[in-house]
Amino acid sequence: MTRTPQRSPPHVVTLDAMGAGGLPLRVIRIPGGQVPVIPPGPLVSTFFMIFVMTAGRGRARLMEPLEVRGGDIHLVPPGMEHQPLDMGNLEGWIVGFDPLLLRSLGPEWLPEPPRSRGAAKPTPVRSLFVRGLLRLRPGQARWQRIVHRLAELETELREARWGAENATYAWFVLLVTELLRELQEHAPLAPAMSGRLVHDSLAFIEAHCLRPLSLQDVAVAVGCTPSHLANVIREETGLTVGDWLREHRMAESRRRLRETGASIESIASQVGYTDVTHFIRTFRRAHGVTPRAWREQHRR
Repeated sequence: MTRTPQRSPPHVVTLDAMGAGGLPLRVIRIPGGQVPVIPPGPLVSTFFMIFVMTAGRGRARLMEPLEVRGGDIHLVPPGMEHQPLDMGNLEGWIVGFDPLLLRSLGPEWLPEPPRSRGAAKPTPVRSLFVRGLLRLRPGQARWQRIVHRLAELETELREARWGAENATYAWFVLLVTELLRELQEHAPLAPAMSGRLVHDSLAFIEAHCLRPLSLQDVAVAVGCTPSHLANVIREETGLTVGDWLREHRMAESRRRLRETGASIESIASQVGYTDVTHFIRTFRRAHGVTPRAWREQHRR
């Protein structure tokens, strides 16, 4: 009996690998941006990606091949496999942000918890960030607002002027608000294109990652065995449940190290680590320096 060769896992891309420098948000201009060299083949990002194409044509794969052209907005949630096939003459922006950035916008912006069978479908607002393949084509007025907000967001991140953090956050909120409005008004029935089990699991991890959380906890929440859940998430995303949990916790710990004066012990507890020594070891493996050293570097 001939065995089918196993498919190699997708390459995992993090915000830091995209040049975010420890920030929870990255904007890259196409063409002209300093886009990191990405290996060929399928990719899975640990952060949410928004592709806003202003001109040109190209090809990509988001679960299935598709044509990309000016006027398109593609939303790619964390954990969803995607692949650029031909950038052609495309122009526009790539916006990447950590899902935890949505926490500060209020609970209604977060991914919904897993649904029981037979439950009503989620509203577009609560399901936007766990949807899967979704393409928006706004009308002219909204399109101009989106492009304007993106241009201002890119400028604030690039120039890092006084008050850039608050201004960046404000433009980000305005951008996401326009996308949510467009989704509610014109794309309320867009189908999910990747496994519901993976979406439910990643949504649960995002919503509960700042407290002690185990594979067993996630498996119970989505209604399957821990071994099955571990295999499915690893197969579809290239990461383990523990990897996803660590990515979110590290992103939040970086934010608190940079923006607050809380002690290392306090931050460890705030992001779900009961043992500060374990937190320090995990942070150092991920960033090459201790949390204290990282804070000193980035505050300077």
